[in-house]
Amino acid sequence: MKKIILVDSSPRRKGNSSAIVDLLASDLAGEDVLAFHMRDHDCRPCLACAACQNRETQACVQKDDVAALLPAIEACDALVVASPIYNQQINSQAKLLIERLYPFFRIGRKNMSNTAKFGKKAALVCSCWGSPRDVTERYCAWTVEGLSQMGAEHFRSLVFDQIPEAGAVLGRADYLASLHELAAWLKADTQRRTQ
Repeated sequence: MKKIILVDSSPRRKGNSSAIVDLLASDLAGEDVLAFHMRDHDCRPCLACAACQNRETQACVQKDDVAALLPAIEACDALVVASPIYNQQINSQAKLLIERLYPFFRIGRKNMSNTAKFGKKAALVCSCWGSPRDVTERYCAWTVEGLSQMGAEHFRSLVFDQIPEAGAVLGRADYLASLHELAAWLKADTQRRTQ
């Protein structure tokens, strides 16, 4: 059984990011899945205090729900972040989550990480209306590789464009097929680095 964390970073209830997380959670039934909807939690930005640095574990001085999520991220096999694209970038909540992975940062270690568990999978699923697809695909592929800091060594990124309405991703058979394929990849054993 794989431990998989699905993060919905959108502030919009019943939006595309929420639909993406719900569909993946359904496809991953039987796995140990944690769906984390950031809008429902106390998620504070990084303070840049550096109190988390030079430690063997991922501890943050803040007492919020992201700090409480860090042990689950350390133990997980995969992390998926679903984010809308705002002004050609992931939204501020997704950025907040990535910045709060700073307790994993450790210079001089493999992948600059203090994790005890490498080989994790990381995926970024972005939905947007009219952002240039080629630019957005390059940006998302680059962004997801930053999750190597938490022990990820296998990466996927998906961009679902031309879906301006809340939940419109569910009306696109091609996007649903991509999500089913992503769920299968998350469940599968991976031996070597991909993409």
